[in-house]
Amino acid sequence: MIWIFLFAFLIVVGIMSFSGQRQVPWARKLRRINAGVARRAEWMAPESTVDAVRADYLRAIHWLPESMLHSWSEQWTSAPDYLSGSFLKRYQEILKHHRTGYPPRYIGVLQCAHHIQVRHFSDDGERCLVIDHQSQQRMMTCDYWTQVPVNSQHLEDTTVVYEMRYDRQSARWKIDRYVQQLPAGWTATGPPARRLRLFSGLPPVSGRDQ
Repeated sequence: MIWIFLFAFLIVVGIMSFSGQRQVPWARKLRRINAGVARRAEWMAPESTVDAVRADYLRAIHWLPESMLHSWSEQWTSAPDYLSGSFLKRYQEILKHHRTGYPPRYIGVLQCAHHIQVRHFSDDGERCLVIDHQSQQRMMTCDYWTQVPVNSQHLEDTTVVYEMRYDRQSARWKIDRYVQQLPAGWTATGPPARRLRLFSGLPPVSGRDQ
């Protein structure tokens, strides 16, 4: 009987050890914010992890408009370095359409300043939300073939939310999903004009939203 209990103990220890090895380094350092407050509690990672998310997001968000002026093959090859999940799939679908159909006559390249918040880490520390308040927006329209700018238009400030996922293999954060655009009352540098609730996911569609 003693051997049976010892064997079971070793199995449990092995499983716990294996599970611990699969955790990202900051998983045990997550802290709970607004604990016990309905719909406001969330996990936050250490500042070093937040900085890494912010840096990888900016690399990806700057690569997106720049890549539009690159060759098709370069866009296809580089995309998985910055994107994943449904966002990568959508990007590749657009590239396929340009490859098999007719490429656009003009392309729009968005330039803006980014003010970023990193929020709502998942309990395993491998996903989070990025809230990007974009100011000084300017849409530059270029000829697809010559890459020569033909028009420029200034746009109003906006705030968009993306979900980021940590890729263990490449050891970097990637844009995994577009979540939503926040209403005009939201500001990234101060309290919103009216109380807004930020969720890590949208509620199920119903009625006319379908």
